[in-house]
Amino acid sequence: MANKRFEIELPDQVVDDLKLQDGDQIDIQVSNQSFKVLPRRDEHQNQQLSIRRFVLPSVIATACFIFYTLWQQDNLVALTGRDSIATWVIIFGELTGMATFIYTHLKKVKSEDDQLKKKTALRLTPTLFISFALIQAFAMLAFFWVIGYLFQEVYFDSLTASLLFFTFISVVNYIMVYSAMLVSTTFMMALLIFTIVCGVLASMVTNSSLLWWQHNFSFLGTAQAQFSWTFNATLMISGLLWATLIDYLFVPIQKRLPKNWRLITLRSFLTFDALCLFAIGALPNNPGMWHIAHDTAANLLILGTGLPMLIIHWLLPDATKEFNLFSIGTASGIAISCALFYGIRYLSLTAFEIFVLTMGISWLLLLMQNIHALYELKENTYHINLKSVS
Repeated sequence: MANKRFEIELPDQVVDDLKLQDGDQIDIQVSNQSFKVLPRRDEHQNQQLSIRRFVLPSVIATACFIFYTLWQQDNLVALTGRDSIATWVIIFGELTGMATFIYTHLKKVKSEDDQLKKKTALRLTPTLFISFALIQAFAMLAFFWVIGYLFQEVYFDSLTASLLFFTFISVVNYIMVYSAMLVSTTFMMALLIFTIVCGVLASMVTNSSLLWWQHNFSFLGTAQAQFSWTFNATLMISGLLWATLIDYLFVPIQKRLPKNWRLITLRSFLTFDALCLFAIGALPNNPGMWHIAHDTAANLLILGTGLPMLIIHWLLPDATKEFNLFSIGTASGIAISCALFYGIRYLSLTAFEIFVLTMGISWLLLLMQNIHALYELKENTYHINLKSVS
């Protein structure tokens, strides 16, 4: 077997997508009993470019920080707190991080050959930029909150503070450049799950001493809760990411299946759910009209999720039998929860909200994974024959 030679004939679509020409060298990446065909790139050049993209803005931001500390004549600089290393990392990190993200993303979009994908990416850039700007601010605030809790009343001299600032700001800019290069439906789906889980857990932990579960789940976002902005920001960011992910997922699908009313209906339901999730975070459950608006958005999210669960076999006919059964089971679980809460008042409001939101969001995430697998991955899979030449 080791002395045998084989040849494969790549489909024209693969050759066009990878921009291959006669005589080009390609790489075969073998992993988990499978292989991928990859065009050979100049890794050294790409590495230099990526390093330049995050090091240069980091140096500029550090120079501004050094100038500020010298102007203030601060011999000692606090790690966290007001006018500290953390404060300026958050400010400059947001400015330089988003600048590098925007530049890298637009450069990536500009190199796209598919005109539909390019137009779609350009149309979604405002939502994408807002989402990542909020995620970056949210992540840095959470990170330095933890740092401040672990290292209280810590001060550094100007040189050490400048070195720490450069380290932190470089990490921030590198992550933003790397994120811009990874933007895809799979990456955004993972980011959405990470945002929801981490944001909600952080809200639960910071309000554990207030016994939030004795009120309701939405208490985490009210004025009575500690750091209520974390809960509300999590839902708002998740709603924005959700809406952006839906466009990224459905535009190429509807290009292949134009005027498919099943997909149009399913996309409308998912977009409506994303808007409801954003509204739940934007409308905190405070007394008065806020409470009415918040409850209305939450009930609409339940309705907008439950209906497609019941008709998913029509909206997504190529879905597996297991997913259809899971959809019916999830819809039944939501209906039972509603009956136990609204009907006989067996469930508390906290338990009801946790059950319904967990089941609904889990089903929606699984639905998008199924859509991605059915239409994106399936359409990008090709059958080729292996032919022995010796």
